[in-house]
Amino acid sequence: LVAQLEKRGLLKRVLGSKKLVVGYGLVRLGIAALEAALRTDRPHQILLAFANQIGEHCQIGLRSENAVLYIDTAQAVRSKGLHFEQGRRSPLHCTSIGKLYLAEMSDAEFDWWLSHAPLQSLAPRTIVSPAALRTVVKNVKKQGWAMSNEEVAAGVVGCAVPIRDFEGRLLAGLGISVPSARVSFDQLPRFRTAMESAAAEIAAALSA
Repeated sequence: LVAQLEKRGLLKRVLGSKKLVVGYGLVRLGIAALEAALRTDRPHQILLAFANQIGEHCQIGLRSENAVLYIDTAQAVRSKGLHFEQGRRSPLHCTSIGKLYLAEMSDAEFDWWLSHAPLQSLAPRTIVSPAALRTVVKNVKKQGWAMSNEEVAAGVVGCAVPIRDFEGRLLAGLGISVPSARVSFDQLPRFRTAMESAAAEIAAALSA
């Protein structure tokens, strides 16, 4: 059985050891299962209702290697924020949802990631300094949510809260993007309570 799982990439052996760990095939299967669950009617309707409630573009994303994969989106009629189309990917280091995943890493995992990940600059304010990103991620871990200040595109700010299962594990991130001309970076905390409420609803719908 183990040999068959290895052959299909669902399990893999640690180099120089007999220990078995999760393979990339199993990771892909897990992502596909979660994506399908999040795009069912109930979670999507919650996302759509939340977008209309706050009047901004909203998205649900999860980590796929070194990027955030956006698996569901909802756009309010008046929204002029950055539209993350379903299926689009963005780097972890410059997105609010990506920072949630970085904050979930242990110190050792984050150190390894930071020494290997390319910190690509997408906008004038993209954080490309490892020291600066370490400080930001430390604050995200402490505060429990994340913000981005025109780091993906000039003129667009955003924030994200975690969607967690009943055991506290991070399933995905719920994020919003808004034009900085209408909502400044410092004003983003006003969305946090509503975002956390919507994230809890989505988590409850998934567990049901």
